[in-house]
Amino acid sequence: MNIDINQMPCGFLSLSADGIIQSINDKLLDWIIAERSNTEGRQVDAILTESSKIFYQVYIYPMMKMHGKVEEMYFSLKSGDGSEVPVLFNGVCCERDGVIVFDCILIRTVNRHKLEHELLLSKKAAQQAKQSIVESAIDAIILANQRMKIIAWNKAAEELFGYYEQEAIGQDMEIIVPEHLIETYRRGVERLCATGQTMAIGRMVELSGLRKDGTEFPAEISLNCWQTNGEYYWSAIIRDITERKKTQELLLNSEKLSLAGQLAASIAHEIRNPLTAIKGFHQLMESEGNGNPYYFEILTDEMNRIELILNELLLLAKPQAKQLKQVNLRALLEQVCILMESQMHLHNIEVEVKCEQNVPTFIQCNENQMKQIFINFLKNAIEAMPNGGQVIIMANNIDGDSVLLRIIDQGEGIPEGRLKRIGEPFYTTKEKGTGLGLMVCRKIIEDHQGSLNITSRLNKGTTVEVLLPLGEKPQNDVPSVN
Repeated sequence: MNIDINQMPCGFLSLSADGIIQSINDKLLDWIIAERSNTEGRQVDAILTESSKIFYQVYIYPMMKMHGKVEEMYFSLKSGDGSEVPVLFNGVCCERDGVIVFDCILIRTVNRHKLEHELLLSKKAAQQAKQSIVESAIDAIILANQRMKIIAWNKAAEELFGYYEQEAIGQDMEIIVPEHLIETYRRGVERLCATGQTMAIGRMVELSGLRKDGTEFPAEISLNCWQTNGEYYWSAIIRDITERKKTQELLLNSEKLSLAGQLAASIAHEIRNPLTAIKGFHQLMESEGNGNPYYFEILTDEMNRIELILNELLLLAKPQAKQLKQVNLRALLEQVCILMESQMHLHNIEVEVKCEQNVPTFIQCNENQMKQIFINFLKNAIEAMPNGGQVIIMANNIDGDSVLLRIIDQGEGIPEGRLKRIGEPFYTTKEKGTGLGLMVCRKIIEDHQGSLNITSRLNKGTTVEVLLPLGEKPQNDVPSVN
């Protein structure tokens, strides 16, 4: 060592890797009223108070071994007169003559320094605890300064918004605000800067958040604001409530469905009784030859249609017994197309059926209900193409367990906002619609353990996807060629 340790204005000692005092300067010997011969070559415990021995063994020594240094730690030395000498301790690990040693600088303190240091330690501990809570929180926690620049961004915020901390820090808070809320957000910031107040402060509000990939999600946000050195700071605790919204929507639809079922049962009951009487008189008049046979034929068809509608309404009102059987899929689609042929010609619409080669011949379903849903989807496609066009019905085999049926039209399409509500009870995009048809279709499909999905693009058309499980396969079912 080139420095004369005895000329140093502070205490100094050098420890071996196993805690033996290698050297100690005069200043430190004066503080602890000790002789060099009684300290050098002994364990450092010889000059530590009982409390400091524990502190040294549990904290300082491991820290020096692991990190190579210890900064500004407080503990006390044992003086030869029985008193304690409080010191601030700084230590660093180094190599000298091929041997690892710990050089330690000690600054004598008084009680005031002790208190200040303890206060500093308490503040550091509180800060670390606070940081730990923020980092381990399940909600996103974001801090921003008065210029709305992000200054803190926890792990949950990374997961929620997709930005890493290093990407987010320094960015404007606008990066997480959807475009349609930007103006509202800016007005709120201006109000805060001008008055120190904004409506959202101190209460929970539901807004929308914007992820890095551009997707938007419903969020619950708790905002807070405080002032330090004349500058405002923001904190936002943000929670993704997508699942909660879905649950609320399901509950609402369930209530509407229940209401629709009760209403349907009531309507069906009121119509069925007079319809029975009408059918009776119709049969009587027909048997007596009292009327035009052509009119009787029309009356029969229309009364049958009324009964069919009543059956649809009753389908909503009560669970239907499953009457599934093996049905030829291609034959079913052909029959539906034949049934709708006249309406297709009337509206100058062509329909094309495309079945994948390995699509199974048979599926297990209720044939009438399947016809009902495909007629409904084709009618919707016709209404969506007032100027004519083409409808494609595609059937694809999905993993040998399901069949995916798609009805693709070239219609006007459905706006995104309306598409989200399609299938809700009593919601319709048609002028004379009831909002029940698609709901009945969805119920039938779900009763078959299938699923319904609708996608649409404005002025491009709509695609209805029906995924149905095949059910039990008949023994004579073999793949057919398209």
